[in-house]
Amino acid sequence: MGTCRQKIERNLSTHHRYRITVQQKSSKYYIYLLISMFLWGGSFVFTKHLLIDFNPITIIFIRSFIAALVFAIFCIILYKSEFKIAKKDFKYFIGLVFFEPFLYFIFETYSLQLCDASVVSVIIATIPLFVALMAVFVFKERLSGLNFFGIFLSISGIVIMLWRHFTHVDFSMLGVLLAFGAVLSTIGYNYFLRKLTFSYSPIIIITWQNILGLIAFFPLVFIVNDAESVVSQYHALGNTMNLSFMLILAIFCSSIAFILYIDAMRTLGVARTNIFINLIPVMTAIIAFFVLKEEITLPKVLGIIMVIIGIFLVQQKRKARQNN
Repeated sequence: MGTCRQKIERNLSTHHRYRITVQQKSSKYYIYLLISMFLWGGSFVFTKHLLIDFNPITIIFIRSFIAALVFAIFCIILYKSEFKIAKKDFKYFIGLVFFEPFLYFIFETYSLQLCDASVVSVIIATIPLFVALMAVFVFKERLSGLNFFGIFLSISGIVIMLWRHFTHVDFSMLGVLLAFGAVLSTIGYNYFLRKLTFSYSPIIIITWQNILGLIAFFPLVFIVNDAESVVSQYHALGNTMNLSFMLILAIFCSSIAFILYIDAMRTLGVARTNIFINLIPVMTAIIAFFVLKEEITLPKVLGIIMVIIGIFLVQQKRKARQNN
């Protein structure tokens, strides 16, 4: 009897240590996602500022060029032969790049030119709902009713947080449709990304994403720019703030944020990773408060609380499984 009890106690102790280790590892990925959402939330503010002096294609091309150059050099030095893409995976990389950055950045940047940044960010925040449905029907991930309620609650929080903008901003229907085009592009991106995450490290995926994206955008630069606009945008890039925002978009928003996001998705799954995208409007509101001096109102505070609770509810099934 005593031996049996000792075995049970040892098994419980081992299970407890394993549970703590898993929770600690998961916590790391949650931090990765928070950093990614902070960077992507800020990208709306930075892009909106750059649109004063640059057209959308030029912004996308410059940020892709900087990101591709920096990370290609880094990967060639650090990974060498591992930097190559297997022939069988090339079609997945092409599909990945077609949806994001190519389609996504075109839709998002042009929508920002036509709509208020907060309006675009709230439309982008509907991505988790569509991706969660894709994860359930395509990748067979399981979500409970509580998880779906969390998605609904967090999206409702975003609407409450930005309701005043919806009632006062002059809407451009084309801008709204372009923003939803960006949402649908993300669904395609996540599909192809899931095919690559377990074969390549996140930094390899993002580096090739930037390189192939740069090639895709290169012809468009000559189509949308004439000699005069090239000269004016070249001088605008000499502005310290413009250059700083472009570097942040290229290195942090186009690369580091994606690396952290992909690393987290490997462990947490597509649906539970994407729910964090609901934090983007929250981050945009906070950054806009400091950069653009926008006020933080009571509806925004209430919306932020609802978004955080919603994200917590979406994570519940995973935590419950770990505790069993």
